[in-house]
Amino acid sequence: MNTTLPPFLQATSGALGSAVGNALVYPLDVATTRMQNNARKPHYERLNLRDTLSHLLSQKNYLSNLYSGIEADTLSTLLSNFIYFYTYTSLQKGLHIWYLKHPILPNKSIKSSPAGIGGLSSKASDSLPKINKPNPIEELLIGIISGLISKGISLPISTICVRKQIENDFENDNNDETKKKKSSLLDSLNSIYNEQGIEGLFSGFKPTIPLTLLPSLTLYIHSLLVRLILPSKYHKNPPPAAITFLLGALSNALATLPLYPLVLIKVLSQSGREKGKDSKKVGILETLIRIIRRGGIRTLYTGLEGQLFKGFVQQGVMMLVKQRVEQGVVKAYRARSGV
Repeated sequence: MNTTLPPFLQATSGALGSAVGNALVYPLDVATTRMQNNARKPHYERLNLRDTLSHLLSQKNYLSNLYSGIEADTLSTLLSNFIYFYTYTSLQKGLHIWYLKHPILPNKSIKSSPAGIGGLSSKASDSLPKINKPNPIEELLIGIISGLISKGISLPISTICVRKQIENDFENDNNDETKKKKSSLLDSLNSIYNEQGIEGLFSGFKPTIPLTLLPSLTLYIHSLLVRLILPSKYHKNPPPAAITFLLGALSNALATLPLYPLVLIKVLSQSGREKGKDSKKVGILETLIRIIRRGGIRTLYTGLEGQLFKGFVQQGVMMLVKQRVEQGVVKAYRARSGV
């Protein structure tokens, strides 16, 4: 991320980009959530992405079902990404300032120059303090801290969104008219709180902790791809829109693959389907074992195709919009300042 821009600008551009990308693929998000929620069923009863979308489109109120919970999801996306980018950029700037105040001192050993003048360095820059840069571990730690703060604050809204996306996916929907009634965000919040308390609102928090790696890992892979694939002129200047989109999408897919089982567990936890006495005592490892016993290793990747395609478009659009908003603000500032 570009540390020369103010945290508020980066947070705003990142949140807007995420919201736009999310809105474009929201029906796909609903279908993916339903696929993930059906991981409890035997393999032969689960629908693939195409059949899930066809099932949604075949229903009477298909538009309502395709965009069920979009208000909660948009709010969660805006809030989560704004807090993430703001925290990430602020911590990154703080670390940069710390390195400026604590530069690496040059080696005091005396070197002879090629010209044979003893006691002088061959380069004047060798005698100057060097400013260190954050290493990948520090970048990941910044991402984890930012993710914990952003996801922790927005998790109750995310839980509401998941439940709204699957609320008409019950087997007996047609017999239960109460489930068809649309409730407001506040009503859903009160309903979950009255039913399960604070724990219900923060369902899925345990898998969310390791999932905080996902956005920072995505950003790190994106910057790595830029350095490895693109010419040096694009290392500091934004590349063309198509390349920005493709690199953003590819980095999200590569980061999602190893962490996807945790994404599945989070959705299952937030769905509120398991309300038995022992449901709250099941940890991440035990949940993974249960899923594997129920349907094998492949069950851990139920809905992966939808998640990858959704992330491919969403992350690509987010990076594209974020970059264009930042460029527009910088151009407007330079035009106003006459730079």
